[in-house]
Amino acid sequence: MTRSKKLFCLLLLVLSRTPPVGAQQPLYVPGSFEPQDSPWNLTTLYQVPKTYPTDSCRLQGFRSFFYEGITYKAKPARVFAYYKTPPGEPPSGGWPAIICVHGGGGTAFPEWVQAWVDHGYAAIAMDLEGHLPKGEFPNREWFEYAGPPRITTFGDIELADREQWFYQAVADVIRANSLLRSFPEINKNKIGIHGISWGGVITCAVIGLDQRLTFAIPVYGCGFLYQTGCPGFKKYFDVMTDTQLKDYKAKWDPSNYLPVCRIPILSYVGSNDPAFPLDIWQKSMQLTKGRRMLCIPISNQHGHIWNQKEIFAFADAIVRNGKPLIRIGEAKLLNGIVSIAVSDCPIDKMLLCFTRDTCDWQHRQWHTIPATIKEGRVYSVLPEGTIACYFNVTDDRGLVFSSAYLETKQEF
Repeated sequence: MTRSKKLFCLLLLVLSRTPPVGAQQPLYVPGSFEPQDSPWNLTTLYQVPKTYPTDSCRLQGFRSFFYEGITYKAKPARVFAYYKTPPGEPPSGGWPAIICVHGGGGTAFPEWVQAWVDHGYAAIAMDLEGHLPKGEFPNREWFEYAGPPRITTFGDIELADREQWFYQAVADVIRANSLLRSFPEINKNKIGIHGISWGGVITCAVIGLDQRLTFAIPVYGCGFLYQTGCPGFKKYFDVMTDTQLKDYKAKWDPSNYLPVCRIPILSYVGSNDPAFPLDIWQKSMQLTKGRRMLCIPISNQHGHIWNQKEIFAFADAIVRNGKPLIRIGEAKLLNGIVSIAVSDCPIDKMLLCFTRDTCDWQHRQWHTIPATIKEGRVYSVLPEGTIACYFNVTDDRGLVFSSAYLETKQEF
């Protein structure tokens, strides 16, 4: 074959794989899971699950019920949930809604549902560990038809996929979205997800699978867990066999799914979070393709905390025509000056957060100094010996949002 013929054949091949101008581009990016490659059957999970009323754990003003999960030990599992809407008639189009995904040892917290209801959202919270919301972890009440319990960190990885807790939990959350979308009082185009800790990990997987969600708020949780230096996670990955670790990386780690996500995300984590260090957290968030907003308070606080005002302001800005939030650009370092671009919102306070430490992220000491703003950029002289830094910017409503951290490793 002549060179010209080879070039002509190559051109035909390229054209055959190129969508026509104006055609909808695929949601899935190269290297990510296509729906048919996912361990989860999305066609089944997108179907509306059956619900079963129950008197268990009934609370005044809340609807409590079981909804059908997926098959577990040869029979359909059931998931306990609380659901509530704001008082009065739904707005035109229906209520915006949120799916509350608890962390390890958590349950269907009615207080979490109420917090969102108080802000004008319908909300659903479910128990993903096979219990009723009675008693305290680890002694909550088991019920018939419950799904699997959570066994440490992927301690059940030797079981079949659908027998594993993570598989079931992700499926149950997607089913919760399918259920919400079937309620006539809900605006199915305004449903978000709010996950905390393990719930944040689940959220990071769900948002790459369930393309029907509108926004996401993963708190603490992220992907690349197998790369963490955190002893609480690392010890479990260290004892996995090569086959188990390969299986985890290929199927369960959220880094497989985050590149598919194109919805707005607010990700929240403390600078010294004891479970999800900044390095794997930031690496995870940078995989997403939609607008990213970050909150990095200088803190090691970790738990089922859902009252951060930035969370509700973010949701409002996406689905309730709330006030626009600040836009923060990437940090840049030039001649010892670190800066970010800011826009869309009046600024009240600016701090450069920096560390000189090189130990594990959860043990680093962070310091702050005031920064200045000029012509839409926030500036600060980089303190001598800085290893990593980021900005915390406070707007005129007292909301604090962060830039991604910058590793400097500069000599002065």
